[in-house]
Amino acid sequence: MNAGGAGHTPSAAYGQPTRLLILAVWFGLLTGLAEVCALAIKRFVLRRTVALSWKVVWMGPLANVILFTLVGLILFLVARRWSKIVSLRVAIFVFAFLGYLSLLVMIPRLHLSALLVLAAGLAMQTARIVGAHPAQFHALAGRSLRALAIFRGRSQQHGRREGEQGGATPVVSRRQILLSTGTTIAGLAVGVHGWQELAERRALGKLPPASPEAPNVLLIVLDTVRAQSLSLYGYARPTTPELERWAKRGVMFERAVSTAPWTLPSHASMFTGCLPYEHSADWSTPLDTTHPTLAEVLGAHGYLSAGFVANLIYCNYARGLNRGFIYYEDYPTSPGQVILSSSLGRAVASNNTLRNALGYHEVLNRKTAADVNTDFLRWLSHQGRRPFFVFLNYMDAHEPYLPPGPFDVQFGHQRPRGHFWHSPVDAGRMDKWKMSAQELQVERDAYDGAIAYLDHHLGRLFAGLEKGGVLEKTLVIITSDHGEEFGEHGLFGHGVSLYLPSLHVPLLISFPSRVPAGTRVREPVSLRDLPATVLDLLKLEGRPRFPGNSLVRHWNGTSAPASLVTEPLLSEVNFAPNNPEWYPVSKGNMKSLIAQPYHYIKNGDGREELYDLEKDPFERHDLARAEEGRRTIERFRASLETMLARNRVSS
Repeated sequence: MNAGGAGHTPSAAYGQPTRLLILAVWFGLLTGLAEVCALAIKRFVLRRTVALSWKVVWMGPLANVILFTLVGLILFLVARRWSKIVSLRVAIFVFAFLGYLSLLVMIPRLHLSALLVLAAGLAMQTARIVGAHPAQFHALAGRSLRALAIFRGRSQQHGRREGEQGGATPVVSRRQILLSTGTTIAGLAVGVHGWQELAERRALGKLPPASPEAPNVLLIVLDTVRAQSLSLYGYARPTTPELERWAKRGVMFERAVSTAPWTLPSHASMFTGCLPYEHSADWSTPLDTTHPTLAEVLGAHGYLSAGFVANLIYCNYARGLNRGFIYYEDYPTSPGQVILSSSLGRAVASNNTLRNALGYHEVLNRKTAADVNTDFLRWLSHQGRRPFFVFLNYMDAHEPYLPPGPFDVQFGHQRPRGHFWHSPVDAGRMDKWKMSAQELQVERDAYDGAIAYLDHHLGRLFAGLEKGGVLEKTLVIITSDHGEEFGEHGLFGHGVSLYLPSLHVPLLISFPSRVPAGTRVREPVSLRDLPATVLDLLKLEGRPRFPGNSLVRHWNGTSAPASLVTEPLLSEVNFAPNNPEWYPVSKGNMKSLIAQPYHYIKNGDGREELYDLEKDPFERHDLARAEEGRRTIERFRASLETMLARNRVSS
């Protein structure tokens, strides 16, 4: 870089690749580190949820260095063709514009036009100042680069000079820049992963001893898989042959009900035994530390706990579900995750116009069932003799429904068409209620194919564990956090209602010698009872005990508590914004109760619904206005008030 001159640097000087590379690396690293600082302020000062991996500390700078270097390459190619265009001020303007835009795009709800105008204005002022004081800028750049450990061998570099019009510039080879930049980013990566490794070692050191004969626990959650679409539950298509074989090894619950029609509160109930109104987990609120989790309780008994999750929307560490786990793997280390670690990468990934024009709707950091299996089995191969509690979360049946081949065409699915919305970790089709019957069938074909893909990899997982002799001493629970709606009651997706397609989920429990094989349970059960069931099957005594009641009573002949005979199964969903106004969840907080054979729903606007699930399993005939229905609703009202009053007293 030219250190002299009164404000003008020859165009040719900035058409040289090494000089543009230095500028690109300098701006890229500073922008990446500035983004990390902004996220740290949001997380630790403003106490806001930051749904990004800790790896952003090194992935953010890496992503920005790559982006800025690519822009520098474009400038170099332009300079080769039109040498007079690329001056110092032009190069500074371009890089500064990208840097300011990267930071401004992190401000929520700022319009694109405002972003571009602000970034351009700030970049013009930066280019003007640097153009007037190039020597001072070069000195600042040199000092900051050396501080970031990019310049090495300083004494050698000072001796190398290249004459330029208006001054002289220290020369740094491209190899030195790339090597030193890699060293800097690698140092950040080592720091982050080293900190996580240290935390894991400390947690391991605090574990009490455990009996080597203690059984393992494997909790498998098939995210967004509704029972209605499984051949295991009578669906016409062969979507789950592996689960059908697996069901013969243990107990299958025909009417398992989730506590919520979406991920976070449902998982929170499975981990704590608490109902949604008893714990904190909600749309913008993570699970707090009020109630102990299954991972914490098992850890107190010496269990080694690990979570491998594919749902990066609501199962990431920022949502509180990782509490108690010694090892928790959410965000992957992948090219897609590197892209999403920069603010501009996230903005591009969420740009509906661009993504729809390209016809590319895959989530960039999506983890497939094969990925989750690989991560879990790799971890398991390095463990000792301690019993483990492992939580596996699979995301393959969640929107966008994009199963890989050959499962993408197993049920006639074609490439998805229409307009999609996108976020960094999610995507889905817009205006689903406007789909034709043929378009809706394509959606269902794809969903069924995704379930078949997931079922296939569950079979491979079980085969691998069987071969290693793990299953003989492992309690395995397979379920889903919620279902999915495909036009029933005019609704789509999940988290928008409390109808059965969103609440009825699969539930299988197998455990050699303690769970009878080939057993089916017809009575409705709630997923909130899973923690109590685990402790019962493991025969763990002491405190804390989980709320809810063990499901073991359904096959060992023990009688249920008197309160359990009459208390219905509760499910809830709170008001959620940004949904069509006719969606039930748009009218306020909702609650539902299930007590054989009825399903009672209280909507946010006060309207009540009642369905006889024995005679009307698809909930097509509302009995709320019938004489018998009104008397039944009165009983449900009383039950609901009793449950809520009990919680008010306990809190």
